[in-house]
Amino acid sequence: MSFNPQLPFLATLELSDVSKLTNDPILHNPYWPLVPMKIPGDCPKFDGKANEDPQAHVMTYHLWCSSNSWLDDSIRLRLFQGTLAGSAAKWYIELAHRSFQDFNSLAMAFLTHFQFPIRYETGTHLLTSLK
Repeated sequence: MSFNPQLPFLATLELSDVSKLTNDPILHNPYWPLVPMKIPGDCPKFDGKANEDPQAHVMTYHLWCSSNSWLDDSIRLRLFQGTLAGSAAKWYIELAHRSFQDFNSLAMAFLTHFQFPIRYETGTHLLTSLK
């Protein structure tokens, strides 16, 4: 490959290791049905931000799959990664290789990781009273 003087920024561009992006935490079964290649744009996305509810995302995703007649657990398992963005996508990529064989186990791992801390109804007076 020769250097193109019109694109000098390519010579200094440092790319991260993209081989990690091919991680597949799904334990595939050769008898699973074919999966749609592209997720429609109306599919809900989860970014992992503080204002997002992971339980609502899983429930909305499940209802979205049902409304598209994708009831097979293997399809829901394989399409879930397409609903993740930002820190949620990073979490998915870093999962152990071939660690999930059904959607419920993936959903539980997702909820465990992104569930918000327990919120107590008491005010700050409890914290200020500690000495």
